[in-house]
Amino acid sequence: MSSKFPYALLLGYLMLALVSAQNATCDRSCLEGLISNYLTALTTHNSSLLTTTPNVKYVENDQIVPFGAGEWHVSTTLGKYRHIFSDPNAGQVAAITTIVENGVGAIYVVRLKVEKNQTISEIETAITRDPGGAARYENMTKPEAVWLQAVPQAQRVSRATLIARGNMYYSGMERNDPKGNYSFFSKDCLRIEDGLQTTEVKTGDAYGHSNDTVFASLSCEEQFQSGFLGFVTAVRERHFSVVDEERQAVFVVSTIDQNGTVRWLPDVNGTSSPIPAYFDVPRGEQGMEAFQVRDDKLFRIEMTMIEVPYGMRAAFHIGSPVDLRGSGTNKTIASPCDDSCLKNVLKQVLQAMQNHDASALPLAQGVRYSENGQFLSLSDGLWGTLGHFDAPGQDDYGASFVDSAKGVVGYWGATKEQSTPGVLVLRVQVEGGKITEIEAIDVRAESSGARFGTLTLMRPPLPIEWESTPLGRLDSAFKQNSNTSTGIPSVLVSAYFDGLERHSSAGVSFTTGCVRRDMTVQGNLSCAAQMDGRGAAPNGLFNGTISVRDRRILVADAKAGVALAVVLIDYPAASPPPLPATQLVPSTYMVPQLIKIDNGSISRVESMIKWMPFGYVSSWAEEKVS
Repeated sequence: MSSKFPYALLLGYLMLALVSAQNATCDRSCLEGLISNYLTALTTHNSSLLTTTPNVKYVENDQIVPFGAGEWHVSTTLGKYRHIFSDPNAGQVAAITTIVENGVGAIYVVRLKVEKNQTISEIETAITRDPGGAARYENMTKPEAVWLQAVPQAQRVSRATLIARGNMYYSGMERNDPKGNYSFFSKDCLRIEDGLQTTEVKTGDAYGHSNDTVFASLSCEEQFQSGFLGFVTAVRERHFSVVDEERQAVFVVSTIDQNGTVRWLPDVNGTSSPIPAYFDVPRGEQGMEAFQVRDDKLFRIEMTMIEVPYGMRAAFHIGSPVDLRGSGTNKTIASPCDDSCLKNVLKQVLQAMQNHDASALPLAQGVRYSENGQFLSLSDGLWGTLGHFDAPGQDDYGASFVDSAKGVVGYWGATKEQSTPGVLVLRVQVEGGKITEIEAIDVRAESSGARFGTLTLMRPPLPIEWESTPLGRLDSAFKQNSNTSTGIPSVLVSAYFDGLERHSSAGVSFTTGCVRRDMTVQGNLSCAAQMDGRGAAPNGLFNGTISVRDRRILVADAKAGVALAVVLIDYPAASPPPLPATQLVPSTYMVPQLIKIDNGSISRVESMIKWMPFGYVSSWAEEKVS
């Protein structure tokens, strides 16, 4: 027995040492090693190389995605540039780096949360698909040396102060008051965006979407004093995830809102100019930003960003959920509300949106409004920007659809926000003489005009782009009563969605002369042939899509024989190369559509397609699941 005791004791010590090592703080070297391991695993498409918690949360472009999906299919090569921020005290590490995905360079940002046993519990990533920015970073090869220097202890400010300086930056940007106090900037402050220096530049280049050629020549403080950034209406979800005290830097992820109501920009030369067309409509961006502090002032800023749906709730939201339900009004309507009543309600809603004022509507307490799947307040989004809509029964491209049994009315029609055309889909729910829900989906024209036009930032091209070409007349078949007594067979609509998912028309009943239009373009093949994957852009997309989910019939108008529906279609970009530009990256498509049914068969389809970040989920679908 005595001969075995020392061995058992030694084994116990070894196990204790192992547990202690696992629970030890992961220092800078350890955290940087985990980032390196992560990037290697990503580009070799081998997530098993990482040690993660069983419930690891993986987020890509602000969408919760299954770990190992999305970017794990398309990233192939690591770039040279790598800027790492480490926070051993919080077990957090982040990097701004570059990758190649399907042959095209991109800026890649990743944050890891590391538990005490060095397992990864959170992975937050963002891919800025800006090949020019990635190339600039590659030319830099590494961050400016000052970012990587350890600051002597006596010259450091506290964690709280580092965070406070970043908050001052965001608060100053929000509606950018030119009379604000911006003394928190160092006189030597410099900022780079996507590898491009955007302060103290004397080349005379225009800044961003604007035509202003002076802004980029100014210092950080002078830029804020100009008020030029006033188109930013809110900076929210400010997550100061990584505080690198040793290097006096902080890495932040935030959501930047531009609600589309700011119409003029102050020019640096003292005049003002109309805001670029890109800002005609509500826009949301997720910013990934790093700040460095010297002598208690902002000294260096490095940032990149992606566009996200306006009003997007952060996947790593901090605090209680934001309740955007309305307080209601004292107005009421008839209950029950018949077809004529519901159509009048729709007219009131459209006019209220055009007037930018919902107060005259019969709103229930707790009324909810959403735009492109995100809940907003009834004063936000389209309520501040809608200028024109095609009226049902009057204008060429406007129609209403009613299901009085369920108290719901829908709209499909042309709109204009400032100078930007769109196709608007509405669902208005009425219960007990009050409006309880308003759901809007707005597919806006993506024009490649002056100063980048109205193109959604960093998104891939669609197989069929709608660049504000005239919509023409909505097919009159959608406005006429159906030649059927079968109403809207749910089995037929379900089979149609299944067919879209399987790329097969088997089991889907189409009329011989069925006509399909996607993004205003009518294909030269039959509805069945397109569903079978034939043609250049079958069903407005391509054959690599894998799932048709969040299937929702917004309004089933039995008299008209029309289903107003919306689905989300996923494309994982897992197809073998070479791939066309439309299929290089993982994507999700929001597809509202009108489906006309005659005598139990589909005779017409009208659809619009809106690109969304891969894995996007509508708030209505999330609510249904929860």
